[in-house]
Amino acid sequence: MKFQLQEIRSLSQKIFEKAGLSAADAEIITDVLLQTEMRGVFTHGFMRLERYVDCILSGGIHTDGALRVVYDSPSWASVDGGDNLGIVVSYKAMKLAMKKAKESGIGAVNVCGSHHFGAAGYYTGMCADAGMVGMSMSNGDVLIAATGSRVRTIGNNPFSYAFPAGKYDKIVYDIAMSHTSDRKVVQMANEGKPLPAGWIIDRDGNPTTDATEYEKGGTLMPFGGYKGYGMAMMVETLAATLSGAAMTQNVHAWNTNPAEGGNVGHFFLAMDISRLGDPDTYRARVDAMIDEIKASPKAGGVEKIYYPGEIELGKLNRCLDENTVEIADDTVQSIYRAAQKLGVAL
Repeated sequence: MKFQLQEIRSLSQKIFEKAGLSAADAEIITDVLLQTEMRGVFTHGFMRLERYVDCILSGGIHTDGALRVVYDSPSWASVDGGDNLGIVVSYKAMKLAMKKAKESGIGAVNVCGSHHFGAAGYYTGMCADAGMVGMSMSNGDVLIAATGSRVRTIGNNPFSYAFPAGKYDKIVYDIAMSHTSDRKVVQMANEGKPLPAGWIIDRDGNPTTDATEYEKGGTLMPFGGYKGYGMAMMVETLAATLSGAAMTQNVHAWNTNPAEGGNVGHFFLAMDISRLGDPDTYRARVDAMIDEIKASPKAGGVEKIYYPGEIELGKLNRCLDENTVEIADDTVQSIYRAAQKLGVAL
């Protein structure tokens, strides 16, 4: 279903304000969800809205939770999100990191007391749009197996970086640590399709291509074997161990227990490239690098070589040009359900 941008923006803001968010916080989460939807990252867009509302209504998310600074220095801070919405907490934490980067060259912020923070690439994109390098990451409930394990051991921890560019706007890389998302596995199970080898193991730790084994107690496998596992450990350490957030098995699965606080941890880093030289020269060098990569010989059947984030940027710009966004019917129904739970007129 197609919506005018202002139409869906207005509805989302009304829902979150009725759920208890301030007008400013409702605007933040609406912008994050809308931009994520326009970029084509549907798994972290408005599909999540109803679940956020359920967590608020159940008491697991506190809309009045304020960002509390636990440690502060010119270039590094640690903050407690007060069990507020992870997206709102993360937006404010990245803004703090960017402020410190402007003042000190580099700004880092650790976060505890938060929840699911949405699409990691939104926060790094904030940095790139401001002429900075950005990194963002979060831990989460355990979904993937450590190398050698046969059970869910560590979170499918998202990680993103972004760099400003010139004519190419920005590079944005946003990944989780498994071969694919659990939603994709469940979808393929519902469609009766087999999985590629290496995506999951069953509840006994055996490799399987049967997608139905995942919901019977199976486990996602990290991409690249020990490489993906090592990346997940890096995120867990920076986002949770340093910040004092919950770690591994103690992270709350907000999707299954909406009434409980999550104490999820995040880490944000911003770097002001103007401290190292002329920003225009830097942007030109990034463009030259991308030009060279795009001009490399293509494999058979390949029409175009993309840089990280290019496909999503194209989708975003088309939505902005048309002033519309296409939202899946089941997602639209979930938005309407959330509105009805709160008494928001459709």
